[in-house]
Amino acid sequence: MLVMSQGIPENIVDEIRQRTDLVELVGDYLKLERRGKNMVGLCPFHSEKTPSFTVSPEKQLFHCFGCGASGNVFSFVMQLDNLSFPEAARLLAGRAGVRIPEHKSYSPGADDLKENIYRVNNLAARFYVYCLKNTDSGKNALEYLQKRGIEQEIIEQFNLGYAPNDWVGFLKLAQKKGVSPELMVKAGLVSPGREKGYYDRFRNRIIFPIYDISGKIAGFGGRLLSEGGKEGPKYLNSPETPVFDKGSILFGLNLAREAIRREKKAVVMEGYTDVVTAYQAGIKNAVASLGTSLTKTQARHLKSQADVVVTAYDSDAAGEAATWRGLTILQSTGCIVRVADLPEGSDPDDYIRKKGAGSFIEIINNARPLMDYRLSQLKKRFDLSSDKERMDYTEELMNILLTAVNHIEQDYYLKISAEELGVDEDALRSELKKRRRRGTRYHEAGKTELPEKNQKINIRPAEKILISLMLQSKEIAEQGRSHLQLDFIEDLRVREIIEAIFEHTSSETLAGADKLLDRFEDPQVTNLITEAVTDPSLQELQPQTAKRMTEDCINQLYQVWAKRKQRELQKKLKELELQGSDEQIEELLREHQHLLGRKDGSS
Repeated sequence: MLVMSQGIPENIVDEIRQRTDLVELVGDYLKLERRGKNMVGLCPFHSEKTPSFTVSPEKQLFHCFGCGASGNVFSFVMQLDNLSFPEAARLLAGRAGVRIPEHKSYSPGADDLKENIYRVNNLAARFYVYCLKNTDSGKNALEYLQKRGIEQEIIEQFNLGYAPNDWVGFLKLAQKKGVSPELMVKAGLVSPGREKGYYDRFRNRIIFPIYDISGKIAGFGGRLLSEGGKEGPKYLNSPETPVFDKGSILFGLNLAREAIRREKKAVVMEGYTDVVTAYQAGIKNAVASLGTSLTKTQARHLKSQADVVVTAYDSDAAGEAATWRGLTILQSTGCIVRVADLPEGSDPDDYIRKKGAGSFIEIINNARPLMDYRLSQLKKRFDLSSDKERMDYTEELMNILLTAVNHIEQDYYLKISAEELGVDEDALRSELKKRRRRGTRYHEAGKTELPEKNQKINIRPAEKILISLMLQSKEIAEQGRSHLQLDFIEDLRVREIIEAIFEHTSSETLAGADKLLDRFEDPQVTNLITEAVTDPSLQELQPQTAKRMTEDCINQLYQVWAKRKQRELQKKLKELELQGSDEQIEELLREHQHLLGRKDGSS
């Protein structure tokens, strides 16, 4: 239940917390506005149009009144980027300029596996950069990049490199540095041979390091230097590893994030060469999805940065079903999705190099709404003069209209579609309603009651009030420790929260909620603590009022406990009377009389 600093010294964790302002941190991801004492914005953890995500500058806590997400600086990056506590601490330490003592060993188990992989990735990146700059074969790769118009400054900014056409080039170097082949396999840098030994995964390729949102190298993309041979696919990414999940990373986001936040617009492309060329051309808000289909995680990252997302995929990929699913996912987060209409057979990289940045930016600015683009693409596939094709067109049209953002958009495109088909608008609307009802029935029929992953915390109002008051006042916390017996608390997780408050208060001035959260990994517990301490009805109470409320809450809990205890004693008395144990009966009667004599929670 309790989670400590997991290998990072407590004093370092405290220093990271003190040097990290939650408002500034959240402000790097979201647009926040002041509302009274707090700051509010659109929640990055669920789709919403009205801000319910609240940040308290005073308490250094956040809480979403829509989805319940809550916590402190560590919780925020852990939930947003799906990081462990050590990973979140290291990310924030780098941001705050705090040095965390690191182990240098590459041996498995000597340190966190993910950290070992990040270090091996850094070693690989340096190796690839060296090969690009300082080897004869690297000169060919450098000439290739220069012919494509990629300048030295951009090569260095994206940390581009070259993997030589050598089966064991990196393998030998890494082994000399003490890296085991097993760890290199886990990092996706080498592959085991069919019979024995290992060989480099990337060979004779331009290397594009792929950074995660924290700025660490999570994996690599490689483009073949020569085409038409038997050296494998033109583009090759790292395999899935403990730190590289293709569906959760956007290539270039580490460089594009500031521009995206400033412009509130992101341009999503398909590959890394598209992003590099766009960035050099001054289009700094471009990222790549490393494929044609956006995932929920990628969509969430984009929504946290941008209001508008323009997709600029290769023209031959825009009609793929996977692409539409990804764009629909993105639209469902609340983003305004637009599609850039690139000429047939072109991609952003080629187009920018041939036509220039100005012409490409014009295409981006004229990008069409997703629904508009989808319907235009649909029309190209059918001959509406044919009865059969009109039926097929209408079938797909219904499915597309059902994905509209709202009824206004749906109604607008329904009218246009009815006009193009030459059918009665009401008839088309009636058909759409049938589909919607049918879809609802299927959805309901498919629902199953799933057991909760964790049983809901059974907390009583008095307990929640006590937690809130004790986290705001050392005096109240001491009052609670003096008069509240932990036996009064039924739910074990609530009891652990109160125990932690008592423990912190005994050695500190105040048990701060932001620090208390670091002790727990159960999201239900961290949400409960944050909700309690940010409850507006319990803020800025007069000391006497807070003291009286504390007494009342303890008494309420005592009364419930005492009644339960009396029932238990009475049950035992009946059992003992049947057994004839006079001594035990007398002891239970004294205990029962003591309970009747107490009027409150004091001992």
